[in-house]
Amino acid sequence: MSAASLRYLGAAAMTLIVSVGMYAGAPIYVLYIANLILTYTVLAIGLDVLLGRAGQFAFAHIAFYGIGIYTTAQITNHTGIPFFVAIIAGAALASAVSVLIAIPATRLRSVYLALATFAFAEAAQWVFNNWDAATSGPNGLRITSAHMFGYVLENDRDAFPAVLILTGLVVIATVLLTHSSLGRNMRAIRDSEHVALASGVRVQRVKIAAFAISAAYAGIAGGLFTLFQSFVHPDSLGFDLIVLVLTMVVIGGLGTLPGVILGVLLLGLMPEVLRNLREWQELIYGLILILAVIFMPRGIWGLVTDRRKSRQVRDVVASPSSGKDAT
Repeated sequence: MSAASLRYLGAAAMTLIVSVGMYAGAPIYVLYIANLILTYTVLAIGLDVLLGRAGQFAFAHIAFYGIGIYTTAQITNHTGIPFFVAIIAGAALASAVSVLIAIPATRLRSVYLALATFAFAEAAQWVFNNWDAATSGPNGLRITSAHMFGYVLENDRDAFPAVLILTGLVVIATVLLTHSSLGRNMRAIRDSEHVALASGVRVQRVKIAAFAISAAYAGIAGGLFTLFQSFVHPDSLGFDLIVLVLTMVVIGGLGTLPGVILGVLLLGLMPEVLRNLREWQELIYGLILILAVIFMPRGIWGLVTDRRKSRQVRDVVASPSSGKDAT
């Protein structure tokens, strides 16, 4: 078994131990924070699939998150369908809408793609605020408790195992995507679209697939939101949220799964650490982002891997065997 596989197994085992301990004895508020961080993890991984892996700078991610929330919530509120069916429906609808947006949008690049997807996000926000039948408009939508396998998930403790399991499945799916031909094609497009096209990559199809997968992740995150929240308001799905998730991805490390998770943990826990400095939080977030861009352009995980590689090079150079080979 490779060292990387052992590290992944060790991280998974540690996560499982901590999760069991939290579920057994943690206060409800701690479990609420854990559920929120896990939801942000799925949301941030979805954005990273599109931005960090496929190199498509788009701003529509929170719109698909909202579609996942409202679809899952409405199915839960008005039918007896189990939660797993509702969340699949929310993810599928978000993915289908993203494909319709991606077909014309993927012909655009850089700032034009960003502007086009931002326009869609603003249109979605208008729909969330005005489509009373689906979203209850500016009054917000009450969400009834979901049920699975005959159990009603009434609080954060009940929701935590389902949120954790679904987040774990998303992480596993992302690892498989990274090592698949589709994942390699995404990275090729990110590095150089012209080279990818010359190498036989069907660029537009890969871009559309990246949009669809990213939106499906956002839809899943929206479904997870409904497990531990009883209310959603359109104002909570505004531009501030996409900035927060984008900051998580950039600070953690674009295109790296461990980096994204680190970024979510850092910024997800920061409001609790800075609770007594609430009026300074936005300034502190801004300073962290500026410092990260200046001193860690590849994020926290990029800094860690760079230092690890430098240490390995120094060890090789300093080893006696390398000196004998040189002589």
